[in-house]
Formats: sequence, structure tokens, C-alpha cells
Amino acid sequence: PAGAFLDTAGSISIHAFGAYFAFGLIIMLTTKKDREIKIESSKNSSQFMLLGSAALWIFWPSFCSALAPVDKIPLVATNTILALCGATLVTYALSTFIRGKIDVSDIANASLAGGVAIGASVANVTPGWSMIIGSIAGAISVIGFAFIQPRLQKLTGGIDTAGVHNLHGMPGVFGGLVAMALVSFPLWQFMGIVLTVVFALIMGIIVGFIVSKLGRKEIPDYNEN
Repeated sequence: PAGAFLDTAGSISIHAFGAYFAFGLIIMLTTKKDREIKIESSKNSSQFMLLGSAALWIFWPSFCSALAPVDKIPLVATNTILALCGATLVTYALSTFIRGKIDVSDIANASLAGGVAIGASVANVTPGWSMIIGSIAGAISVIGFAFIQPRLQKLTGGIDTAGVHNLHGMPGVFGGLVAMALVSFPLWQFMGIVLTVVFALIMGIIVGFIVSKLGRKEIPDYNEN
């Protein structure tokens, strides 16, 4: 078994931390005026979004492999690809089931959730488990976009324009929790996740408060053509 804390490719320390730090920022920086603006995307922006996601999908195995021990690189690359495949298949199926059609935002984001979730345990699980982890992460991300994000936005007042919480936050935490089954001291793994999320959120709120006092843009970027 692994040691006290397992996060080989950064599910927790990179993805979850970044997502909850950003969430703290948007809570402090989103204004009432911002909430009244309808966020829309054009056909061109959707096409570029899909192109960017395709590039990330292809190169994600190299991201994970760069942080893994040399002797584990073939396993890490294989596990990452299978996790991404699982997330992609579930994303297409669940997006169609929930919305009645394939949603571009779901495909461009949730199809990558497998790469986020597998990061923590990518060097310590079998290819079969990798695909299962990726599939569950894809489902979590689609459910996040369809149901959790609107309610979370209403609760906190923050606008997550790119759905970072759905792609990096929840799948990152899920990946860290999966790794609890592989470590010698599961409680330490759990505490590491909790401390990372809490610290990131608090720091995001503090930085957001400081930035808000330095001035803000009158027109949000997502309202510009």
C-alpha cells in the first residue's frame, strides 16, 4: 500500500486546490450587476472550446506521466487514457439522458473529468479500475453542470463561468477519496483533502477581498464580443 497521503498527479493539490481557491475568489468578486447578465457563448467560442478540450484530452496522459516515477510511466499513461475514455462515454450518455440532447459545455468539460479524478491514484490502480473511476468522475461532472452549479450559484452568489468546480473541484476531491482505499492511513488522506479544500477556499476569499478593494471591471469579460 501507499504511504499516508497519495496524490501522484495532483487531483487534490493541483485540481481541487485551484478550483476551491477560484471559488473563493468568485464569491468575493461577483457583484449584483454581474448576476443580472445572461452568460451566452457563440458558435465560434463553442468550437474553440471543443478544440481546446480535444488538445487537453490528447496531452493529459503526458501531464500525469511527468509527475510519476519512471518505472510507472507506461501504467500511468494507460490508466489516464482509460479514465478519460470512461468519462467521455458517460458524458455523452448522461448529457443526452438529462438534457435530451448533447450539450457542448458537458462534452468540452466533463469528458476531461476522468483525467482529473484518476490523478491521485493513477500509479496505483489497474486499468479496469481507472476506467471505472473515470466513468464516475464524468457522471459527477455532468450532474454538477446540470444540477449542482445553478443551486450553488444561487446559494453563494458566485458565478462559475467556466464550471471549474464541476471539472476540477468535485472530480479532484472524488479522486482523492478513491485513494483512501490505497493508503496505509486513510484518515490522513481524508484530512489532507479537507485541509486542502478549506485552505484553498479561505485563501481565495482573502485574495478576492483584497482584489475587490483595488477596483474592478465595469463590464465582465464574458459579456464582451
